[in-house]
Amino acid sequence: MSEPGLRLPFMLLLTLGAGFLAQAMVLGPFVNILLFWIVYMMLNADTLENVGYGISAFVGNTTESSVPDAVFLPPEEAFVHILLWTGAVFVIALFAMIAANRLAGHDPLIMLRNGLIARLRAVAGLCAQECYAEAPEAQKVQNLAKQGTVELRRYHDLASQLHPELPRHRAGLAMIRSMTRLVMIAAAWTRLEGDGGTGLLKAVGKVAESCADVLQKRPGAYAALEMSDVDLQNYAAAMRGDPARHPLGVELARTLTVIRALLLKPDAARHGFVADVTAQAKGWFKPDAFRNPAYVQAAIKLALAVCICYGITRFTQWSGISTCVVTCFLVSLGTVGDSVHKMTLRLVGALIGAAAGIGTILWLMPYLTDLTDLILVVLPVTLLAGWIKSGSERIAYAGVQTSMAYFLTVLQGYGPTLDMATGRDRVVGIILGNVVVYVIATTLWPVSVASVGRKHVVSALQVLGDLVVYRRHDRHVLVEAGQERLRESFGRAIAAVRSSVINEPLEAAHVNTRRRSRKVDARVVTEIQMLAIPVAIISDAAEEPSEAVFAHSSALKRWLEHFGQWITHGRDGRALIEALPTPPDLPLDPERGFWFGVLDERIRAILDELLPAEVLREEEHRVAPSVDAGASHA
Repeated sequence: MSEPGLRLPFMLLLTLGAGFLAQAMVLGPFVNILLFWIVYMMLNADTLENVGYGISAFVGNTTESSVPDAVFLPPEEAFVHILLWTGAVFVIALFAMIAANRLAGHDPLIMLRNGLIARLRAVAGLCAQECYAEAPEAQKVQNLAKQGTVELRRYHDLASQLHPELPRHRAGLAMIRSMTRLVMIAAAWTRLEGDGGTGLLKAVGKVAESCADVLQKRPGAYAALEMSDVDLQNYAAAMRGDPARHPLGVELARTLTVIRALLLKPDAARHGFVADVTAQAKGWFKPDAFRNPAYVQAAIKLALAVCICYGITRFTQWSGISTCVVTCFLVSLGTVGDSVHKMTLRLVGALIGAAAGIGTILWLMPYLTDLTDLILVVLPVTLLAGWIKSGSERIAYAGVQTSMAYFLTVLQGYGPTLDMATGRDRVVGIILGNVVVYVIATTLWPVSVASVGRKHVVSALQVLGDLVVYRRHDRHVLVEAGQERLRESFGRAIAAVRSSVINEPLEAAHVNTRRRSRKVDARVVTEIQMLAIPVAIISDAAEEPSEAVFAHSSALKRWLEHFGQWITHGRDGRALIEALPTPPDLPLDPERGFWFGVLDERIRAILDELLPAEVLREEEHRVAPSVDAGASHA
């Protein structure tokens, strides 16, 4: 701590370790914060001789009788006192948060259950309107289909830490998968033209309402659902002869039957007809931790940003802007889009908090006379910051920065202050750190959030290809474990895509190259997710598939792999369109024939979204000069 020749290289090694482990480890964010605190405490050693004057000791019973702690202790001892005091306050805050959340917090299991209830109610309301596409209920179901499973899976993962029995609970992964499929099937029904299936829709609406009542724990709901004799399969069979609605009705009945069974028998091991697919055990490091060069590059970028900010603070002797070093650790994420999003939240929150703090000092602080007045002044801003913090993950971090900037501006030491420099310095430090990190992230090995999203899209397409060629061993069972594992993998890949592409608009064009021809936004992700419905109908149809079905399914699998390759490199889009196999003519299997056509139509709609006509014309213009040049040379 007291020897710069040892301390500075050690700080550099810790920073490199923080950057590498944050990306390579499963618990990367935790390790990053841990190493950051060590580095940050070592930064204070540069002012070790002034540490003893940073806190006061009392020799009497008034504030006028306080003297610097350095009078009694050497700077090293005073520094240790600061660390111990910070740790004590940290522990007190943790216990206060735990107690408050146990008394008045939201159980993630309740939030998960509310999300499932909302989906059941939406499907029931849609069925009551006979699934008219123009009905408001149809738009609600479409919006739920666009949301996917990201939020539900997050609630499930959080609830699993508080409820170890959750993997066997009715709100487990099997319920989330089935509920998502139910919403997508209902959304697919609204896209069909014409009328039909009124009896099935009314029965589905009735069962969905009963399932929602059970999840809501209404009195008598469980017994009513158990005694219900609604046979959804018979209603679906009544539509035989309608190649469009009959197979979709079978999927609707099958999925709702699974949901009903999971509610009546929460312990999946007891009935065994549906296996709850759990995630594979993970180690401390990611599979490619020591092979992926991006992790080493992230460490170098973080270390370079920290060194630049550290050098600026020491060269200018402006210790108040040391938040620039903190900013480097907190906003240096894996991609440019994610980093810009974190930078924006951090800067906006700091500006709001600092402005509120300076305003408090200018207009309210002169009128404060006791602790009650101070609490009344601080409370409104605290409530605002807490309200923002309790919002979605898109804005929560801004609430943290609002509160920190405000408290650091208004409260210093053991009481209020009239010094406004702290708020100014904090904002300046954050701006400096943001600029340094952004310049480095966009010039030195830039990683686009779109490229990460495309990798997940490729994974989703590969799994979808496996689902296309999947052969059910028993066409009369509700669920097959192998098929459910593939569907779980597909759902996780789609959820990862949604989480990745959300920050793509924040990236500059020079970072996200060729974004125009390969922009995979939330709308395209939803359409790719909806492909799982016709794929499931083709795979689950009661009729034994013919050789023509097998041949076309294999061709579709190869094309989906080709599609994934195009998503990666983005070249020769016209060849991709021309390679899409034409749906087969299946007069003896009209249901598969119809849904092969639906699958082809929706794939072509996705291609039109990703490859509009002007992009194809640009490709032709780029190819034509090279062909003409080759002919001239010949």
